[in-house]
Amino acid sequence: MRKSKKLLAAGMAAAASLTAAAVIVPATSASAATGVFTLCSDGGYGSVAQFPDRGYLETVVIDPGRCTSLVLGGDTNEQVNVIDADTDQLIGSTIYNGSVGETIVTIAGPSFYAYNG
Repeated sequence: MRKSKKLLAAGMAAAASLTAAAVIVPATSASAATGVFTLCSDGGYGSVAQFPDRGYLETVVIDPGRCTSLVLGGDTNEQVNVIDADTDQLIGSTIYNGSVGETIVTIAGPSFYAYNG
């Protein structure tokens, strides 16, 4: 199940709580570019993405209905924990590799889907 790029782009207008190490980039269809991580919260709840391999320093928190994109770089596989911010419950984990970029979209359930490059 994939949401259209138009729908994703429409929700990518706002920034989120970010760590100082992360850089916000314009939200466009190029968000799946090299080194770019995008998180969209489409499930009616706030969403969190944590990067334990980075010591949790890059943690992304966004409100429901929002998206944000960050230049995280990297070229190895890294675990990403996806969390329902409203209940603080782990939804699941996936892999991010900066050499291809990644987009994670949280959906009702709670659940999520991810795609890259």
